[in-house]
Amino acid sequence: MKKIKRVVKRTMFPKDKFQKVYTGNVFDRFIGLENILAECKGLSILDIGAAEGLIDYEFAKNGCSLIHGFERDPKRVNFAKLLFQEVPIESQFRKADLSIKFEKFNNKFKDILLDNYDITLYLGVYHHLIKQSKEEDVHEFIKCLLRKTKTYFVVRTNMIESIENIILEENFVVHYVAPPVKVVGQLKVYKRA
Repeated sequence: MKKIKRVVKRTMFPKDKFQKVYTGNVFDRFIGLENILAECKGLSILDIGAAEGLIDYEFAKNGCSLIHGFERDPKRVNFAKLLFQEVPIESQFRKADLSIKFEKFNNKFKDILLDNYDITLYLGVYHHLIKQSKEEDVHEFIKCLLRKTKTYFVVRTNMIESIENIILEENFVVHYVAPPVKVVGQLKVYKRA
């Protein structure tokens, strides 16, 4: 019986593949979001890199009014859609290539994208996109997101210093800085000045 359990465990989660796909702890992604969750009642959310929608679910529980999430992994998008089936707020989750230029992204999703959102979440995205796209394209994408953001721009990355000037130049100020989390990165909340 012990042999069977070991074989099942190895086949379900082969160590090398599991570590390549998933690093850190899902709960680490929530660290530092407490303050912004407390301020989200009635606000709209744009989530770039929404993953499974778990963070969006917390925003919904705390009273936000609308969530539009974009994620490149179709399995995660489907999970988010299932998670939100019974959540009584307007929500849409779409599969999206976030490494494209913003103009192309905006045109592709013009059927759902609003002109402005109260909160934009950009969590755990930058350090991936900078490897897939030209730096200037990623930075231009961020500038366009900032222009769509009415109140809060929330970022988590280990490379925050690479984009902070861009954020500050778009008339945002640092509102809150969470303690750094080694695996998932530094979280900062910026507020429109």
